[in-house]
Amino acid sequence: MQKFLIETFRGKVIHDFVFQLTLAQPYYGWLDEAFTIRGHENNGFDDIKAPDKYVPVGSVEFVAAYLQRFYPEREDALRPLNVPECLFPFAGRRIVNVWYSEDYRPLKGIKNVYAKSMDTIKDQFNGPYYDVPANYEWKDFQHCQVSELIEIESEWRVFVFHNKILGIANYSGFPLLFPDSDVIRNMVKAYAEVAPVAYTLDVAVTDGGKTVVVECHRFFSCGLYGFTDLVRYPKMLSQAWFEMIHPKNTP
Repeated sequence: MQKFLIETFRGKVIHDFVFQLTLAQPYYGWLDEAFTIRGHENNGFDDIKAPDKYVPVGSVEFVAAYLQRFYPEREDALRPLNVPECLFPFAGRRIVNVWYSEDYRPLKGIKNVYAKSMDTIKDQFNGPYYDVPANYEWKDFQHCQVSELIEIESEWRVFVFHNKILGIANYSGFPLLFPDSDVIRNMVKAYAEVAPVAYTLDVAVTDGGKTVVVECHRFFSCGLYGFTDLVRYPKMLSQAWFEMIHPKNTP
């Protein structure tokens, strides 16, 4: 029987992705299956005696604290996916991973860029940068994925499990400006060989009507924006966590 450790505040659920798990529990009971839920109030886990029995479900900070406490050797599992390099052809913009000085060259002269850390999901450096001067010290963007800014009309979150698309939800912009489904299928196909077992794929429709990739997220601490799959959602959380603490063997 799977056990979930959910983040609460004063006894209440505070995240939609945690609340959805509480809705799935009685549904599983109706199916004559079961999993358990235990609430937890903070990021200290002294009371957890069998950490391998639980899947933590809560904020990035909550899951990170659990991982660092019980699986410190797996802290790299928290590194953001951003836009995987195999999806660069779907970016619709110039985009680079900045490790060395020569990596900056494709973005030289671009005034408006967006930077995201490649080391930490939440970082004060993440965000847009406008009117970047030509003599800007590009070394400040090291360990970041940097792309030029583009105009976006709507943004959508695609939910993927075992390389199958389970649902899609609008989370920003005009909700009737739909992305191209064939492009989304091609993105999932291009990512399939190295993709996590469960993840979200954020896509956008530009002002020119083009469907582009925004970024990907491992399946923890992900806003659902109305996505509902009561049967597979707990399995996505459980298998995503298992993969984080037991990484795939790579050649």
